[in-house]
Amino acid sequence: MRSPAPLLRALLLLLSAGSLAAAAAAPVSRDDPESSDPGRKRISTAAGSAVVVSANPLATSAALRVLKDGGTAADALVTAQAVLAVVEPQSSGLAGGGFLLYWDAKQQALNVLDGREVAPERSRAGDLLSPSGEPLPWRDATARLNAIGIPGTVALLWEAHQQYGRLPWAGTLQPAIQLAKAGFMPSPRLLRSISLAQRIGAGHSKTFQELYLPGGKPPPADQIFRNPVLASTLETLARNGGPDFYQGTLSRLILREMAALQASEPEFRGWSATDLASYAVLHRQPLCSEQLAHRVCTMPPPSSGGVGLLQTLALLNQSTDLTLSSAADPKAWLQLAKAQAWADADRLYWVHDPIDATVPAAALLNPSYIRTRFKSMQATPAAQPLPGLPAGMDRYPYGHPDKGREQGTTQVTVVDEFGNIASYTSSVETVFGSRHLVAGMVMNNQLTDFAFEPTIGGQPVANRRLPGRRPMSSMAPTLVFRNGKPVLALGSPGGRSIPHLLSRVLLASLIWNEPPQRAVGLPHLSSRGQRLVLEQDPPLVWPLPLNQLQITNQPARLQRIGSGTALVQKINGRWHGAADPRREGTAMAITDLSSHHSRVQTQDLKSDP
Repeated sequence: MRSPAPLLRALLLLLSAGSLAAAAAAPVSRDDPESSDPGRKRISTAAGSAVVVSANPLATSAALRVLKDGGTAADALVTAQAVLAVVEPQSSGLAGGGFLLYWDAKQQALNVLDGREVAPERSRAGDLLSPSGEPLPWRDATARLNAIGIPGTVALLWEAHQQYGRLPWAGTLQPAIQLAKAGFMPSPRLLRSISLAQRIGAGHSKTFQELYLPGGKPPPADQIFRNPVLASTLETLARNGGPDFYQGTLSRLILREMAALQASEPEFRGWSATDLASYAVLHRQPLCSEQLAHRVCTMPPPSSGGVGLLQTLALLNQSTDLTLSSAADPKAWLQLAKAQAWADADRLYWVHDPIDATVPAAALLNPSYIRTRFKSMQATPAAQPLPGLPAGMDRYPYGHPDKGREQGTTQVTVVDEFGNIASYTSSVETVFGSRHLVAGMVMNNQLTDFAFEPTIGGQPVANRRLPGRRPMSSMAPTLVFRNGKPVLALGSPGGRSIPHLLSRVLLASLIWNEPPQRAVGLPHLSSRGQRLVLEQDPPLVWPLPLNQLQITNQPARLQRIGSGTALVQKINGRWHGAADPRREGTAMAITDLSSHHSRVQTQDLKSDP
């Protein structure tokens, strides 16, 4: 018989919130792409000289073995992502894209690799408009071939391995090959995600149905699941190297299978060999800012999440009493919610692919501009914020788009015995991307991150779709430095709410001095337009009565918030990792390099004070 405790906790939570309303369950929302694991109240932690935190225990353990064999954080990252493509295909994979921040300990340099998807050369600005010129319904758009961008994941992994890896490329892919061939027991979250994809719509993809919905139902929970086609793709990659995906056997297979899918969507103009052959990982400069007594570095545009995260922290930093706050201080939570909303107003308007126009990221973080925004935020706390005019801008040059969606995503954070650090966020967009499979790979639908309407009110939208462009993203892998040395690395999935999630975790870590397991387990809040969303049934109970967060002019509601933070923090000379309990993530560490002993711990969060 099921314990009534979770139901009782939920009831008490609702009663404590007074007028707070619980949100109705929905299969997918723009801000909460994947629900948290219901009932999971334990968190995986580990500490040592080398740590891996990923979204799945199979990926974490495989990556840790790479570190034990003398591999770097880059080697471990390749292994982790390849395994995730097999065991967590709903969130990321070889046919997706991602961002990597990599700390090279030997060079004492922070490197940024942009492996975001690219719109093919035959793209048109109105590809996701109906014949009448209206934006397609979102569910319809997510399944379209026109929503699939040229994948960047393999190129990013290859580039990272070639620059920072030590072990042979083929060896880093072997764990994923074995899992795809021999199979694995599907996790509860994978099976729930398959059911979710079925509700969103998977009837357009025969290959998806054959693999993930045999007989119209998800695979049995008690039977081994295999993906032999993906195993073959991985074997080709292991044998021929990453470039084969773009100019070789795999590229020809991908183009052939994409062309076959075109028969079902005549309006899809297809991909060319040049689309794949011309794809390139871009090396960008990290976006850094001095905030909360630390130097915080994150992803620059086309990530809007990095701008949003740093601007949120900068606005918080204007609060003179912030350093005296704690997790039980309602003022700190309310300031965080307001800062999120004001940062969103700027990032969702100004940020786009900087390929053809400079994004004013530095101006948006300029201390003078932040002070002006903070004064406006304090003077009009209940107002719906509008984007500001940073230095160098004397007008609003773009149309104001609706907020976008960003869905299935994952995070891997690794520190190796050499001191190298990888913070990597990757995605296929909606749960299982477009639900199309090519060569056993889940194909992304990242081009839905472009504004569907290229012009609004006669003005071009900044984040409009054009050939060769990368869509705006909320992904924001982040490293934190103190006295020039890295002390914390993190990132999270979570769609448009990613900077909201990360700003709350950093507030807990850097200001409230919470240990890693509490930093990731404390509740989240998210300011979404006129509404404040408070996490329902979080891993750690709310540290204050929720009616203290109720604002008269800002309705609030309770709902689950499905973050997946992977955090690694240096404490007293030792690295500590924590995996968000809202998913099935795991942290593991090498605790004694001489014997290569590894350890994984779990902690009962509900027993914490």
